Amino acid sequence: METVQKNKKVSIGYSLKDENGAIIEEVPESFPFVYMHGCDSVIEGLENALEGHHVGDHITAHIPYDKGYGPYRKDLIIKVSKEELRNIGELWLGMELEMVRDSNMTEFSIPEDPRDICNKSDDEDPTIYTIKEIQKETVTLDGNHPFAGRDLTFEITIVDITEPSVTELETGLPDEYTEEDDDDFDEDFPEDEQNNFGRHWR
Repeated sequence: METVQKNKKVSIGYSLKDENGAIIEEVPESFPFVYMHGCDSVIEGLENALEGHHVGDHITAHIPYDKGYGPYRKDLIIKVSKEELRNIGELWLGMELEMVRDSNMTEFSIPEDPRDICNKSDDEDPTIYTIKEIQKETVTLDGNHPFAGRDLTFEITIVDITEPSVTELETGLPDEYTEEDDDDFDEDFPEDEQNNFGRHWR
C-alpha cells in the first residue's frame, strides 16, 4: 500500500480551523488539494503530520505557527508610492499584488537530477503582498501570509497517493497546476513599465 513520502503526489481534503475552532478554509474530498510531498509546497507541520500515512486515513494535526506560516513579521509591512504601482490600474483594500525583483529575471535551468529541484532553496521567489491601506500618495502593503502568527488545526483525509510524472519531478508541481502557473509567470515587462525601484508589481 502506498504511503505518503518524499516525491509522491498526494491528494487531500481538509478543514482548517483557527485557535478558536472556527473553520477558516475547507477543501472537499471531491475536489482535493494536490501537492508534491517533500518539495516544500505545503507547510512543514502539515507535511510532518501526513508523512507515512495511507489513502483513507483521517488525521487531526495541531500545528503551531512556527511549523505553519511562521510569525507575523512587521518588517514585511512596506509602504510604496502610488507611482511605483502606476501600471497596476485600480487599487483596492485586500487586493493581492505580486512583487518580482529584477534579480529574479534569470533563466531557469533544470538540475541533472530533476529530484534535486525539491531540495533547492529559492528565497528570492516573487512574493505576494496584500494592500492594507491606501493613502493619498502611498500604499501600505503586507507581505505576511494571512495565517502568519496563528496556531492552526487541520482535519485531513488522504484521498490519493500516486507516482509523479517526469514533469512533476522536474517542477515540483502537479501537472494540473504547471501550465496555469507557467502562464502566470511567462510575462515580460515592457520597456515603459521599467522603473528604478529594483522591483515590479503585477
